Amino acid sequence: MKTLELITSLGIVISILLSIIAYFLKQLHGNFRKMENDMAVVKANIQLMKAELKANYNLLRQRMDFLERKH
Repeated sequence: MKTLELITSLGIVISILLSIIAYFLKQLHGNFRKMENDMAVVKANIQLMKAELKANYNLLRQRMDFLERKH
């Protein structure tokens, strides 16, 4: 009888521990998804800034060429 109660108690404890592990794994997975989305936004912003910087550089270079031709 005590053996059956011990096995049942161990089963309950193991089940609770597995539930806790599953909960934290679910939270971790959600955090990784959020981080992946944030990284995609950062990457898009960096590409936009690079494009703007390149356009500004080209414009500045055109102005410098124009001023050099003028003199």
